[in-house]
Amino acid sequence: MTSKESFAAYEAVCNEKYPGIASIKAAWKTASEAEKDAMVKEKMKWDEEHDKRVREAIRNLIPEIGVKCTVVYYSDKRASTVSRIISPCKIAVRHNETVCNDWYASDYDILPELEGGEMIFTKRRNGLWCMEGHSTRDGVLLMLHYHRHYIDPSF
Repeated sequence: MTSKESFAAYEAVCNEKYPGIASIKAAWKTASEAEKDAMVKEKMKWDEEHDKRVREAIRNLIPEIGVKCTVVYYSDKRASTVSRIISPCKIAVRHNETVCNDWYASDYDILPELEGGEMIFTKRRNGLWCMEGHSTRDGVLLMLHYHRHYIDPSF
């Protein structure tokens, strides 16, 4: 599987809609409480299974040079880009330059230029990308499926 195929598979899973929503809307007004409970439980079961499929698709994402990502430092998030593929389970990323429009509203413009040195992330057995030398429990993580810059103003 290539990087583009893995991201396409992730997008396809994210765009899935509950197939029975039309029948629920049509039957809701005339349904008894027991029938409504059954419909809600069925929808909740589908949502749980869908969430599992989304998490699995995120774990299966394959990075390539130039893919936008987010480095998660506890409550802060830094917009970054994959700068180098070292091995299938080891990549280097660099932060994107940003322009702060409003610090308290977390309004930033993310620029395509990169700044700073490279940070090395490794893919762990549980599918998470974690900074080299950090643990997955308390460490700095990398999210390949979104691009966000947020500095927590409360610290």
